[in-house]
Amino acid sequence: MESLQIIEQILKEITDARSVPLSRDGALVNRQEMITLLNELKKNLPQDILQANQILGQKEAIIEEGRIAGQNVIEQARGEANRLISQTEIVQSATQRANEILQQLDDELLKMRSETDQYIDARLANFEITLNRTLLAVRRGREKITGNSSFNN
Repeated sequence: MESLQIIEQILKEITDARSVPLSRDGALVNRQEMITLLNELKKNLPQDILQANQILGQKEAIIEEGRIAGQNVIEQARGEANRLISQTEIVQSATQRANEILQQLDDELLKMRSETDQYIDARLANFEITLNRTLLAVRRGREKITGNSSFNN
């Protein structure tokens, strides 16, 4: 079961729990079931963190791919410049074209890095929201179990 599904199950169990008589927010939950669900959630969280790390690893692979592509473009530009070295006008034109290619490559690499950073940031932000929701649900569950809820009056 995924972490979000476990959280949903915990929330459902708490929501569906029988009310404690004469208590506005108190409820009776199955302690063993809650412990089982929370232990399963605890077991799954490292896997979720591993997935986030894999996303970060993909970022580096994309950057490396761009760097290799850039090196190939540079090598192609150098080869072309060497073939045309005998004619000054052609050499100047090749040098200008190589510089344009390098500038385009730099622009593309910056764009790829920015898009990758935005993608990873969005994934990590979603993961952070999930973790915060999980933590809030766990706190509420523990408070209800222990009777220390600030919601009890």
